[in-house]
Amino acid sequence: MRRFLAGICVLTLALLAGNLTKELASSSPNQSGIATAVAQTMQAVGSASPTAPTVFDTPVFGTPTLIAPSPSATPMAVIKTTASCRSGPAETYNSITDVNPNQKAAVLGKDPSGDYWLIVSPSGECWVAAQSVTITGNILAIPELTPLPPTPAGVPAEPGSLFYSYSCPSLTEAAITLTWKDVANDETGYRVYRNGAPITELPANSTTYTDDTSRSSGSTFSYSVEAFNSIGASAQRTTGSFNLGNCVSP
Repeated sequence: MRRFLAGICVLTLALLAGNLTKELASSSPNQSGIATAVAQTMQAVGSASPTAPTVFDTPVFGTPTLIAPSPSATPMAVIKTTASCRSGPAETYNSITDVNPNQKAAVLGKDPSGDYWLIVSPSGECWVAAQSVTITGNILAIPELTPLPPTPAGVPAEPGSLFYSYSCPSLTEAAITLTWKDVANDETGYRVYRNGAPITELPANSTTYTDDTSRSSGSTFSYSVEAFNSIGASAQRTTGSFNLGNCVSP
């Protein structure tokens, strides 16, 4: 009887040992896989590139942040010193007007050398020396312009600031008035052109002229004015084209 019970105990222990061996064998791959995943994760973390620092638009921990201002849509010239504004980018060109400190003017262009800026003055477009102004806004957007040759010595300066206005006395008549600035000091007179053809000559120091002409609805006009003397004529100041389609008769 004792031998029988001892045999049963041995058999039971053998069965338990076999099951335990199977469980350990089946769990080994899982444990190995977990270890492998952990190792790979640690390797990836160790080899990953550093993350670039974040740039904030607001102060961080009290540190001020510099944010560049947006460029102005229209570059502006701020006059620093009294200077001559000329018909071209050199002292050999005639002076059109003087500009004074703290005046502001829109910038239209620059000469290839960078020594002069083309601005819009109260007397019209003219060139001012770069050393006399401070430029604000988007300087890179300012185009380079090739100026016309200087006016020959002795020829009067180009008229400045040519404006026009008109009225219609009747359905067939138009009165177009031109005004300009007399900037020349050696002119014999002024010539006025309508659509490229001369229509009158005026005496020296003239600054206005009214053209009484016929009109029809939608007629297009363009006027130019030049100063002249015995040596030659200045460059022409023009109005550009316009029409009288909205001119109301009395």
